[in-house]
Amino acid sequence: MTTSYMKTYDDLLSRWDSCRGGQILVDHQHPIKNMFLNINERGNRELLIPVKKPIKKFQSTEAIGITNYKAPGTYYFAIELLSENLVKEYACLCFELIQSSRTCATQAEATDTLFKTFQKWYSLMADARFDILPVHEIRGLMGEIKYMIDELHAGQPEQALINAWTTHKDASRDFLFDESWAEIKTIQTTSDYIKISSVEQLDHDSDGSLIVFRLDQVHKESEKTYTLNSIVQELRRMLSMPAGAILSRKLLAKGYTFNEHYEEFLFAFNGKSEYCVNSSFPRITRAMLSPAIKSAEYELFLSSIEEWRRIDGES
Repeated sequence: MTTSYMKTYDDLLSRWDSCRGGQILVDHQHPIKNMFLNINERGNRELLIPVKKPIKKFQSTEAIGITNYKAPGTYYFAIELLSENLVKEYACLCFELIQSSRTCATQAEATDTLFKTFQKWYSLMADARFDILPVHEIRGLMGEIKYMIDELHAGQPEQALINAWTTHKDASRDFLFDESWAEIKTIQTTSDYIKISSVEQLDHDSDGSLIVFRLDQVHKESEKTYTLNSIVQELRRMLSMPAGAILSRKLLAKGYTFNEHYEEFLFAFNGKSEYCVNSSFPRITRAMLSPAIKSAEYELFLSSIEEWRRIDGES
């Protein structure tokens, strides 16, 4: 598959649509020869990867099917999309498999690299949620997505931004850049405080940013309202395919997949404030605490941190 087919999700998915009645070779120049896009007898999309012997370490999940096909002189490892709710994630998975192995010198090296990439995706796809996140997690994720949209509009390079986004549940801050960091809080407009859920969130040697979004649930749709689905889609449209693939993997880690039930929850952003967290910012640090204290959380009145507010970060 040449890069002209890889610019958007729709470009890649349209190649599967043209598979009706036959398979399409992924790319004549790819080091893995005879890798195909396919529509199987169930009408589902498949990526067919030639292998020397069946790969038994991966099993089918609710989201993707795994099959080893016998073919003349070889085997094929097939990754099948089982849930159309995950079509974007599946396109990103296949894109990363193809691109991560593209620059390898030999077919053996490319195949090894491809399966290392697949391992990163497999556990996420296996754990993919088919229900929706609770409302407080929807709100928090929407704040992080809105931060990325704003940063892209401000000129932040997409790769640095997406790579900085932390998704592990034990991560101390939402975004970790090379020389700075950002913690995102999402509150209702009527709230006058924010909750710091761990000491580590604001405890860092480098100066960072605390961004507070005011996000309210509403019951009437307008041009200024979002659902979680719609704000994710807005961010996707701003990203190249490589950055979008990383985004999809991280959204899976956050527990998000497209679900029509998210359309039932409408929200409106009603303000944003940004604060500089430096050595004088009021916060609890680990150095203040006895080693006997395992964890701590606290609340900050927004009115009490006004002097640290960046005026150009207010909207």
